[in-house]
Amino acid sequence: MLADLGLFYCAFFWGVSFVSMKILVGIYPACWILFLRFSAGAALVYLFFHKRVNKSIAHDFKSGAILGLLLFLAIATQTVGLKYIGGGRSAFISAIYVLQVPFFVWAIKKIFPGWITLGAAALCVLGMYLLTGDEMSGTFNRGDFLTLICATTFAVQVILIEKYTRGCDPITLSFAEFVTLALLAFVSSLLFETRPELINVESLPELLFTIILCTFGCYMIQICAQKFVKPARATIIMSLESVFGLISGVIFLGEPVSFRSGLGCVLIFVAVLAAELEPFIKARS
Repeated sequence: MLADLGLFYCAFFWGVSFVSMKILVGIYPACWILFLRFSAGAALVYLFFHKRVNKSIAHDFKSGAILGLLLFLAIATQTVGLKYIGGGRSAFISAIYVLQVPFFVWAIKKIFPGWITLGAAALCVLGMYLLTGDEMSGTFNRGDFLTLICATTFAVQVILIEKYTRGCDPITLSFAEFVTLALLAFVSSLLFETRPELINVESLPELLFTIILCTFGCYMIQICAQKFVKPARATIIMSLESVFGLISGVIFLGEPVSFRSGLGCVLIFVAVLAAELEPFIKARS
């Protein structure tokens, strides 16, 4: 239950961070934001947990570096894909990882995820389709392809987190993930973006919020929580990010919400509830 609450925390703050990110992307290039977020996140992990990081073995750092590489690829392909497709279409295709994870686990481990999990995952994707609006018309293009790569990469990363946390220290995994992603973002920023102002004072509150709560807190909690939560269940809970993102947009930015979007939120909540009740249903049956 504590691990589930940790993933709820991640979904909530990732969703709320959409407001902060909308402000930040108007000031900094995308890769520079990633560099600031994850380099500062790595510094915070080392500040509070340097004894555990120093005692870790090379295998922990290697596994964390793989997670960082996959997370960077997921974010990068989604960002580039947004140049060719709308935000709603991107959000829906990205959410397909919720449906991919249980099938990937089934294919790799030969363990059937259960009809409740599959049903909840399908319901979650349907909810995302309704939530993201009517942007799914048109032919399949390179933006769709890149975003599908994003979804698949993130699905693989979620599955590997569950695998690595069984034999590695989750704090060290987080530290190595942050460092790897920060380095990749920094190199990409130098190669593909104009150099921005290092710190903009006006954006400091949003930047600190994103670093402390949404990066240092969320990504480290995700890795720690997934040690105790199966990947399929974890993705369904984390899909609430989109719901919280919609709610925060309505509250803080005054964005309109349609009946269709509201229905999508309800379906995602039902999917999460089904995933939460699955152990009790199985135990009772």
